[in-house]
Amino acid sequence: MNYRIETKDAFRIIGISAPLDMEIENNFMVVPQMWQDAVANGTIQKLAGMMDTPLMGLLGVSACNDEEQWKYFIAVSSTKENDEFEEYIVPASTWAVFSGTGTNKSIQELQRRIITEWLPTSGYEYANAPDMEVYLNPDPQNAQYEIWIPVIKKQA
Repeated sequence: MNYRIETKDAFRIIGISAPLDMEIENNFMVVPQMWQDAVANGTIQKLAGMMDTPLMGLLGVSACNDEEQWKYFIAVSSTKENDEFEEYIVPASTWAVFSGTGTNKSIQELQRRIITEWLPTSGYEYANAPDMEVYLNPDPQNAQYEIWIPVIKKQA
């Protein structure tokens, strides 16, 4: 699997969120519905117009840490103020970044492979930061995307 390691300072995202379930399988129903609704009601268009800082693209951010309620954000990286959207600060982290193309199902498949195949043999482990999906071309049938997994070097 091709990947790169990237270190990024903390950055601000704005968007909409929904709670995530500790039972991961349930999220495979909630999240796609959330995207469908956001496309249908114009949220995606509004967010796209507010994107003004890297990471450039629509973001799917899974904020799952020990301190807070798990949430999934559909968001963009932005410095703009907007009362309609929720704000979240993505902490500074080191990320393993994987690129992919295909459909929304292929994103889920790549995420599964990263966790089951790459992570156990990579020399890295999960860091306490959100996972991110970056949609470079959001067309659901011909998507171009990156998956950002927060990592730290395994201690020997």
